Amino acid sequence: HHQQNSYTRYHICIIDMAGSCCKQETASFTGIALFTGIAVTAAIASRLQSKEAERKEKIIEAKKNAFYKLQQTKRASLKNKNIVPLTETAPLGTLISDIKIDQVYLWEVEHLSKKFDSEAPEGFVNVMQDTDYNSTPAPKAAPGFLKAFSTQESNYSRDDDDHEKVGTSYNKLFATNECIIADIVRKPGQDGHTKAFIRAGPRKFLHFNPKTVNAAIITCGGLCPGLNNVIREITNSLIFMYGIKGKVYGIRGGYKGFYDQAYPPIVLTPEFVEDIHHKGGTVLSSSRGGFDLDKIVGFLEKMNIKQLYVIGGDGTHR
Repeated sequence: HHQQNSYTRYHICIIDMAGSCCKQETASFTGIALFTGIAVTAAIASRLQSKEAERKEKIIEAKKNAFYKLQQTKRASLKNKNIVPLTETAPLGTLISDIKIDQVYLWEVEHLSKKFDSEAPEGFVNVMQDTDYNSTPAPKAAPGFLKAFSTQESNYSRDDDDHEKVGTSYNKLFATNECIIADIVRKPGQDGHTKAFIRAGPRKFLHFNPKTVNAAIITCGGLCPGLNNVIREITNSLIFMYGIKGKVYGIRGGYKGFYDQAYPPIVLTPEFVEDIHHKGGTVLSSSRGGFDLDKIVGFLEKMNIKQLYVIGGDGTHR
């Protein structure tokens, strides 16, 4: 009886072990099948996405070809000279005859050459004078956008003779009559004339010789955000890009700073203006009134100021 019970327990144990092995194998097969299914599904999805992208590209290309073909058909059948010919350089579409601009009136700023001859040397090329992104490191006191191009220390001095410096060319130089059209909305039957504004940016030819330029900056009237930013950028641009060898004066207290001894002018340097854009108001102070043409002209002549930057509103410039 005891042996029979032992055999029975041993038999049951063998059955349990066999069942456990079967469960483990079943779980393994299930995991492999699941992983394989996921991989196959991902591969199919990727293939379908690729096919869909190719299909969309073919549709776009077919529409483009159909459009070109339609344009060619129209132009060949109509033989209308007012239709823009289909070329690689001409814009697509139909040239309309009832909307046109045939006269542009430029709101120009009077050029100084009408008052006196240019001081710039003949053949002088307008480049960013004191910055050479290819070889010369930017000065330590240069504005941030110039320092980004410098990878080494600089021993820059404004007193250095830079006659051998080449400088860095501007991306684009603007011609005299380049402009921005003011009336961009045009209606059928509208007059063909429009006004335009001078396009801002560096010019091909300079009127002054940067080596002989002294400049002055003044803020007048009420305060507004950004005045110190303007002072800072004018100063840095005059020194680092325009390359003046004279001084940049800051006129304090508005127009009366030209003649009131209580407000003597200060010399603006890259070190002085480096952090002024973090401050409110204007570092030059400001006031209303005080405009005295004779005294102002007298100051400009005495200090040999060739460029005056007046920052203010309507009242300041009247």
